[in-house]
Amino acid sequence: MEIRQFKYFVRIVELGSVSRAAADLFVAQPALSHQIANLEEELKVQLLSRSVRGVTPTEAGEVFYRHARALMRQIERVRTDVLHAGEHPQGEVSVGLPTSAATILAPALIATCAARYPDIKLKITESLSGHLQELVVNGRIEMSLLFEAIRSEPASPKSKLASHLEVRPLLVEQLFLMTADGDDADPEVTLEQASRQQLVLPAKTNVTRQIIDAAFAAAGHEMKVIAELDSLATIRAVVAGGVGATIGSPAIPGGTQGLCVQRIVASELQRRLSLCTFDIMPLSSAALRIVETIEEVTLELVDAGKWPGAARALEP
Repeated sequence: MEIRQFKYFVRIVELGSVSRAAADLFVAQPALSHQIANLEEELKVQLLSRSVRGVTPTEAGEVFYRHARALMRQIERVRTDVLHAGEHPQGEVSVGLPTSAATILAPALIATCAARYPDIKLKITESLSGHLQELVVNGRIEMSLLFEAIRSEPASPKSKLASHLEVRPLLVEQLFLMTADGDDADPEVTLEQASRQQLVLPAKTNVTRQIIDAAFAAAGHEMKVIAELDSLATIRAVVAGGVGATIGSPAIPGGTQGLCVQRIVASELQRRLSLCTFDIMPLSSAALRIVETIEEVTLELVDAGKWPGAARALEP
């Protein structure tokens, strides 16, 4: 196998087309197809599935893609680390942040990194935890903060995130009931009282929604979900407008001004936030500095009370 074959394969998978990859790589399409055919022949397995809709990796191709992506990133890191040995860390570092975490963390993280490491460029991807986890495992980003449910074992709850992830638990965040601002509202409600609300929640594929569903099911309460939205900003706008309520983190885009935030007592409505990296792929010196900085800045925000509803996490 040759390095260029790894490069070609990665680009084909990312673009979903041999012809588009050929144009992007400035390689003739027949030559590119020939290289992939040689690769499949050498490995004795089909790597790509071809159809009128384009090209997708087979199960074996998915495995090969992850390793190829990791290899290409490692080659680039070798080049960067050798060129800048003994100098201040520099280069681009890709970081994934769930939206609610980005609302709190991004300003402080960017400011701290700019002051300490002026030669490091942060490339931040903001999305849902499920999508960010896929990006880390596929080697498309180097690290991400990911939310997950907490198992109920009494000793040390274990992570349920994907294998091949190195997981550093940072904080545990409580989820609250949020409604349009009202006068003389109690600071706390029960899960049964929350079940009477007409709820606007993320879709069932969302980690936080799964935590909410599990808590209500365990307590034997049915929810009244009137709408599902993936945008936290839109959920906030709907609730602030007096249409329904939601359950989530007070670290919501736009803040909680104009909302009534109530703690839900005697429930398992909490989620853990961890910093995750792909354990197959070693981090560059620049990425290692960002890992340290994310952990430091996050815990400083928690300790200073600037992360609503959050406390330091126990090790898994």
